[in-house]
Amino acid sequence: MLASLLVHPRRALGAAAARPRLAAGAVAVGATGIVCLGLELLAAAVGRGGSAAVGLSIAFPVMLAVFWLAGAVLVGAGARLMGLAPRRHDLLAVSGLTFPVLVLYAVITLLQAASPRWGGAVLSTAAGLLALPVVCWFVALNAVAVRAVYDLPALSATAIALLPYAALSAVLLLLVVVVSALHALGLV
Repeated sequence: MLASLLVHPRRALGAAAARPRLAAGAVAVGATGIVCLGLELLAAAVGRGGSAAVGLSIAFPVMLAVFWLAGAVLVGAGARLMGLAPRRHDLLAVSGLTFPVLVLYAVITLLQAASPRWGGAVLSTAAGLLALPVVCWFVALNAVAVRAVYDLPALSATAIALLPYAALSAVLLLLVVVVSALHALGLV
């Protein structure tokens, strides 16, 4: 499935949308979380990341699952705003299949952690530059998944596929504002 996502993502996700299997999506998200957990823990050990890096690595599978579930709710709400019935079950089944692409991101993290030993700043920079296309590919695959499930035009599918990312950005911005206010008051 991963190879077909790379070569023919619209065909692969269209076929998955024709016969949505929630278990397949859940297994893909869970397996991605476990593989990423291992790679992130290895990166923390190789790069001597400390307890914060280990804590974030351990939380990574849970964060993936929460993002997957929340994304389906938000995209379903966006579909409802466009006059469509939310198809969360189908969307969870299809969008879950896009998550294995994030293993590449964990591999990049490992390369960056190992770069001081293997290639220095050049390897770290090169690996870091690969991270953005991987994340963009993941976002694009999610837009294709939304299009496959809801049969929307490409721009409409992209618009509602970006709702989870907008919500995540809003939460992070709010967190920065709150922590900054607490810091200004001397409480943090």
